[in-house]
Amino acid sequence: MLNGTGSIALRSGRRLSAKYQFGTHQEHHWVGYLICDTGNTDPSEFTYKILLHCDGGIAVELAVTDWTNQYMAVVGRPLPEFDQVA
Repeated sequence: MLNGTGSIALRSGRRLSAKYQFGTHQEHHWVGYLICDTGNTDPSEFTYKILLHCDGGIAVELAVTDWTNQYMAVVGRPLPEFDQVA
């Protein structure tokens, strides 16, 4: 199990802070949950991919398969790291 915190970038540009729990986190296949308050978020935000920025620096592109006001079930893949210019 891979646990941690991060932020979700929605297609509207809004960000939500979240905790994540991935039960499966193989090289190109991650399955798990995002724990966050989605009560004030328009459900249409979850009809397209979302981006999770993990505090460890990993970015994960996710599709939401189910959600409530407290969590989202997700499946996705980590994005390749890009070189950053200082």
